[in-house]
Amino acid sequence: QRPSLSTLMDDYWNLLPEYQPSIQDPEKDLDVKRVLFAYFPTYRDSPLKPEWSRLLAVGDASGIQSPLSFGGFGALCRHLGRISGAVSEALEYGCLHKDDLAEINAYTPNLSAAWMFQKAMSVRPGQDVDPKFVNRLLATNFYLMDGMGLDTIKPFLQDVIRLDGLAGSLSRAFIADPAFMPQIISHVGIPTLVEWMGHVGMIGWYTFLHNLSPLFKSYADSLKDDRARFQLHRKMEAWKFGSGSDYVLPSQEK
Repeated sequence: QRPSLSTLMDDYWNLLPEYQPSIQDPEKDLDVKRVLFAYFPTYRDSPLKPEWSRLLAVGDASGIQSPLSFGGFGALCRHLGRISGAVSEALEYGCLHKDDLAEINAYTPNLSAAWMFQKAMSVRPGQDVDPKFVNRLLATNFYLMDGMGLDTIKPFLQDVIRLDGLAGSLSRAFIADPAFMPQIISHVGIPTLVEWMGHVGMIGWYTFLHNLSPLFKSYADSLKDDRARFQLHRKMEAWKFGSGSDYVLPSQEK
């Protein structure tokens, strides 16, 4: 059984001097105004699909935030241009049915792939885990991504998983610490790993489709049916954001 939220906060408060050696007694060394602590809900089957027509969830409510950082506001800022354009088009074309609105927050494989990383850094009730497992996992991967440069580590830190950075960091991690791989597989489980590999494959497929988007755009613009045009526009956006192709890499910045 998982500890309660208040128990977790009590543990954090008691262990705070270990996290921050400059704080010996939190109640005396800190000028406490108020203490806020909470759970951040995330949804494995995300983004969440609308349950009703004419109603669209955005930000945290839509489930587009990463399960790694829970950065709902950052995710909303990243998707703001896409969402605002899609809403404008939905109103213009009258595509307000819940099935049409579901296309605005469609399946994005890079978000789904992030769940495997979350699984690797979490401990299930009753699971026996090496206390240094998570630190070893993070230290190895961040060290390698940092060595690969900003084009790899910066998107990851901003919750954008791309195929190029993912493939490069995983291959280097296997070479750097091959003995650690069986522990990771045992920790996350074979079913989770297989599911994750499917999402990684879809990132590659979405990357391929995004590269063909100029051809699809010409076709979409020629469609006479407003609903068909709306849905194809949303699919092209899903390919772009679901592959991380919306992210401007540091090496691409002018």
